[in-house]
Amino acid sequence: MTATTERPSSAPMGIADPVERARAIAPQVRAAAEAVDTHGTMTDDVVKLISDAELFWLLLPGELGGGNGEITQALEVVEEICAADGSVGWSMMANMSVTGFAGGHCTDVAVETLFGTEKSIIAGMFGPMGKVAEADGGYTARGRFQFGSGTGHAHWVGGGANAGEHGEIELIFLVPRENVNFLGNWEVFGLQGTGSYDYEIPEQFVPAEFTVKRVGAVPLRGQATQRLGLQIMGSAGHAGVAMGIAKRAFEELHRILSAGKSRPGVPPIIEQQLFRHEFAEMEAKLRAARALCFEVFDDAQQTVNRGDAVSDLQYQRVRQASTYVTRVGAEAVEFAYTWSGSKGLRTPNALAKCVQDMHAATQHVYVDPTTMVNAAPSVLTSYAG
Repeated sequence: MTATTERPSSAPMGIADPVERARAIAPQVRAAAEAVDTHGTMTDDVVKLISDAELFWLLLPGELGGGNGEITQALEVVEEICAADGSVGWSMMANMSVTGFAGGHCTDVAVETLFGTEKSIIAGMFGPMGKVAEADGGYTARGRFQFGSGTGHAHWVGGGANAGEHGEIELIFLVPRENVNFLGNWEVFGLQGTGSYDYEIPEQFVPAEFTVKRVGAVPLRGQATQRLGLQIMGSAGHAGVAMGIAKRAFEELHRILSAGKSRPGVPPIIEQQLFRHEFAEMEAKLRAARALCFEVFDDAQQTVNRGDAVSDLQYQRVRQASTYVTRVGAEAVEFAYTWSGSKGLRTPNALAKCVQDMHAATQHVYVDPTTMVNAAPSVLTSYAG
């Protein structure tokens, strides 16, 4: 396993809108997809491409040199890059949310190290799988973690652990890349190029400045988006992944069918009434799920823009919409694959890759069916007279 550790130089593309920057680099991302999967993580040239477009730092506060972005911008940027390649978009969204959150919530001492001279890329898995013990000025921390998406090119890597007298604090701690042992173990069905490696953080001292609460932390700086918290930032990333992969699947289906794909004894598929009817329904369902995502994420964004806190109902609707669009995205990809016939069967082809990547995306805890179970009480109560 190899990885990029040198910080790429920052060279903004001169395009103000981050969504347009994502669209501008999408063809190069698409062309690099096979190399990324073979490499197991972003190749150096793709890391530089995303860096030069300033997309890793979209959610980073402006005063730290970041994009000061809103959550709906992140949603659409991830969609655009995932339509080019699911693995690159997935890794980027993991880096984007974690790096942005760290910039808003870490102390001044930490952000000077992380972003003062050059802007770091941060990654990690922050479930409380690690162990911490209080020490003078910080914590002694250690742990072994899985699913470290984006760690292949990160400069700082984090872990999570329960802290406090009764383990009541979910703590995130960050350590330099060179203090991490990467264990590989990313041989998977889809999203092969995300670099979601297992890794170990050997026992070491972590200054308190490089820790932050995962839930309930109050931002110390930055745009209103910081007040959404890491869970909503992460949910936007997963929703964008589903939307982007499904969009690419429809693009590939159009390419296949417009070339005259047919079956013996019947008209070309693109002319069949059954296909047209089912496609129109499936496309409408996907667009409706996408619209729901933009509605609930924008509602949460506007709430924090006004200086108010996101309600439990708003939070649950975000989780509901992220899971729903992932399920609908999986249906859309399956639809495209089924109607593609043998063209989708013969590998390598981009549509088959969409199938693999989409089904890998459905397995993440952020879009687990329990999110619907948890959302139901608040959503149902919202209908009380």
